[in-house]
Amino acid sequence: MNKDKMAYIRSLMVRKMEDLQKSADYTILKLKINNDKYADPFDQAAVESGKDIELNCLDKEWHLLLDIKETIMRIDHGLFGICDHCGRPISQKRLIAAPMSKLCIMCQEEIESRHNKQKHRRQYAGRISYSHA
Repeated sequence: MNKDKMAYIRSLMVRKMEDLQKSADYTILKLKINNDKYADPFDQAAVESGKDIELNCLDKEWHLLLDIKETIMRIDHGLFGICDHCGRPISQKRLIAAPMSKLCIMCQEEIESRHNKQKHRRQYAGRISYSHA
C-alpha cells in the first residue's frame, strides 16, 4: 500500500478515535450528573438498567478505541498490512474495507473455522450420553 493511502487511513483512524473519545467523555459526564433517586423502585430499576446499558456500550467503545490506537501504532511502526499470524501482506482491498484487520483473509477464515468447530463440539458434547450396560 502506498504512503498516501496509509496516511489517509491513519487520518480516518485518528478522527474516529477523537469521535469515540468525545462520545465516551459525554457518556461519563452524563452518568456522573444523573444520580437521581426515585421513590418507585421500578423507576429506579429502569434508570439503573439504562446506566448498565450505557456502561456496556462504553466498554465496547473502549475496546474499539484500543483497536484504533493499535492500528495507528502499526501504521507508525511499519507493521500495518502485515498478517499477525503468517507474516504475509494483507490485501489492500481488505485493509481499505476493514483497516483494523490484523490477519489476512486466509488466516482469518482458518481461525474462524477452528472456532466454529470448537463451538459446534461444545454444543453437542453435553448431549452425548453413554450407557454402561
